[in-house]
Amino acid sequence: MDSQCVSILPRVCGVLLVSGSSLPDDTSLEKLLDWFTTIAQTGTSLLEACPCLVDFVSKVAFDYTSGSSILSFTLKLTGLIGASEDGFKVLKECSVLKLVFNPQHWQEAGLWEDPCLRIGWIQGLKMILKHSEALSFFAQADLIEPLLQLQTDSSLFVASAANQTLAQVLLLCQSPSSVGHNGSKNRDLEHNSASMETTQNYSGIITKVSDYLNKSVVLKEISQLPGSQQILRLLAMLLVRVGPPLRDTLLLAVINSLEELVTTSCSQLTVPLLDVILAANSGLRDDCVPKQRLIRLLWVMLNMKKPVDVMQAAAAVLRSHQSDPALSAHSARVLLLPLDIVTGVSLLDENSTEEELRILITEQLKRKSCISMICVCLSNIPQITLMASDCLPCPQRLIVTAILLLLRLCCVDSSSSSAGCVEVVRFITGNSKVQKCALEALLVLSKSPGVKMVLVEVFKVLTEYLNSHSSDPSVLQKSYQAVIKWVGVCPDLSCITDQLREGFIQAVRKRACDTRWEARDSTVEFLGHLVGAPSCWAFTEQEMEPSDVLLGGRSFTVPLLKEALQDPESYVRASSISALAQTLTPSWQDGTALTQEQEDIVTQLQEVLFQDSEGFARRAAVKVSLIWTGRSNFTPWSWQNWCWTEPFRILRHLILML
Repeated sequence: MDSQCVSILPRVCGVLLVSGSSLPDDTSLEKLLDWFTTIAQTGTSLLEACPCLVDFVSKVAFDYTSGSSILSFTLKLTGLIGASEDGFKVLKECSVLKLVFNPQHWQEAGLWEDPCLRIGWIQGLKMILKHSEALSFFAQADLIEPLLQLQTDSSLFVASAANQTLAQVLLLCQSPSSVGHNGSKNRDLEHNSASMETTQNYSGIITKVSDYLNKSVVLKEISQLPGSQQILRLLAMLLVRVGPPLRDTLLLAVINSLEELVTTSCSQLTVPLLDVILAANSGLRDDCVPKQRLIRLLWVMLNMKKPVDVMQAAAAVLRSHQSDPALSAHSARVLLLPLDIVTGVSLLDENSTEEELRILITEQLKRKSCISMICVCLSNIPQITLMASDCLPCPQRLIVTAILLLLRLCCVDSSSSSAGCVEVVRFITGNSKVQKCALEALLVLSKSPGVKMVLVEVFKVLTEYLNSHSSDPSVLQKSYQAVIKWVGVCPDLSCITDQLREGFIQAVRKRACDTRWEARDSTVEFLGHLVGAPSCWAFTEQEMEPSDVLLGGRSFTVPLLKEALQDPESYVRASSISALAQTLTPSWQDGTALTQEQEDIVTQLQEVLFQDSEGFARRAAVKVSLIWTGRSNFTPWSWQNWCWTEPFRILRHLILML
């Protein structure tokens, strides 16, 4: 097939030259470029396989009447050809390179304003920059200037491609040894020699990039905000990808501008600025001067006057796992402030340095924007729990208490009141976003030391949510997950009272009949997962299954699951089949005769396989059947008389067909 394609390629190129301006779309061109790329990746010389391509590229470069899609395709193709040293040499001898990659050539033709052509120019340049000859051409032609101008292009696609290409240029310019090489001592010596030569030959590129970044980082007027954001994202990417000493060179070039930018307190730049600081900070020694200056910048950002910016800075510091314990401890205190203020639970001791921030956050919490601030606090609880105990501002048990109170404040059916900021309650009551964030934090805190003391309160709150008429299905799902998590880490459930158990049974029975299929599905899944929870100690001082302690065991769960097999929603039917498998599998393994209940369930599975119109339930039934019949200690004759009946033969045949 490839030989046939090659034979007709000259005619294809001829057609493209004639009708290139009238192509309905460029899909065929992309497919053609993919085919050329595949040939090149096999190690075959693209020009040897397709010698007509040089002539095609030359004609398009001189023909201004070609459409933008043909021109963009040609630029990319030129880069692909020049990616090999042999192809590069041929293109250079034909003077095609200087023409194709000269932006002024396209500007004079009035074509440079088309983003399609600019993206082709960038991607072609990126393709060709695979060897030292191409980098030398790039440096000699001073292509760094137009590439830098495209870093903040009005087209996001062009700007993103330009960012990636600039990173590739710098990676080629930096010391080869910093990229990472494995080899002999002689190879290392060669790399060191090449490093010195690279630094001498391409120092001009590095200088221009450093100067450009230094000037572009500073926000001179608000109209330049999008460009500053793009430059900061570019700088963060460069600091991550390049290695020393180039990374240190870039950092030293921009650190004064970063310090100036921090003082502007522009909220839109907080996140990208933090990304730059943390990217630069991660690879530096603690005792070096740039590291100390970056730490001071983080402290400045943690003491800004805008609470939202301070919260974002604190979250970024914790996520980056900074080595400075004082910085991490202060960030944790900042993030816990909203929870402390809203609930009135004293998570933080009095600290005069945080009093001003407390006042600012309290005012912010009286507005609707408090939702995002509280969610930032809750979503960073996992990072706080990972901190050393001497850095934590309070015991984790207190955080659990505060989250439980917050959940009660968010529950529509709860009558709890807050000793903290009462104005916030009207915004968070019934807010599913806050509820889900709080439940996710509760999941993480289940492993905290000393939480057994609050276990009863945890189950009370979760039962309230499962019974609440206003709970969103996604909140119900998180509540079920929290129950499973806390049951799994608290093997002593002797604290579960009859009243709490009745409330839990009532909630599960209610949700199994919920009008929303998502709620029914979560309930059925929960019943299956609860069976897999580890054994626990109950009020009887005997080892029991959590399902027995919370719901009374199979006498409660199996009828609900069998009823769910008839649910009108296929997702629920599939989940009920899986849950039944988890619930009943242990009883299939003892080799005894099947009970009437087990035979009834197998018959129901047959009905699902033969009659269910949806694939989800049928696949679940097949999976369960394969699991049961595939167990090593589960032989056909253990099914006794039922095994070799006609239904079983049909079932086996259907499984094999599927």
